[in-house]
Amino acid sequence: MSKLQVNEQLIGKYINRVLWSDVDPVGKIVGIKTKTKVIVQRVEASENKTKMEFVVGGFAAHCTNQSAQSYDFTLTDETFEASLSNNSLKNNFWSIDDRPRKWYDYNF
Repeated sequence: MSKLQVNEQLIGKYINRVLWSDVDPVGKIVGIKTKTKVIVQRVEASENKTKMEFVVGGFAAHCTNQSAQSYDFTLTDETFEASLSNNSLKNNFWSIDDRPRKWYDYNF
């Protein structure tokens, strides 16, 4: 992985938290504070808009349409500072993306 550069090119990008196969939005980068700190506006995901379909199987059931998950994302008024470095991204399980992401692995 190349070394992360905290600069204006990150403004407008999103931080998402990846925990194994699940993904949750954290926030949108709205400003740069220092060489390693950014200002993040919190993002919240709605409830899944898709009715999930399950069939008996696996531990209890298998979700046959989990790739159809759909969420709306809302920027809240809350902002916070976040330290960004290759190490902090790894330790916080964060990824930087062009859009907020939400994924729940119903088949885990």
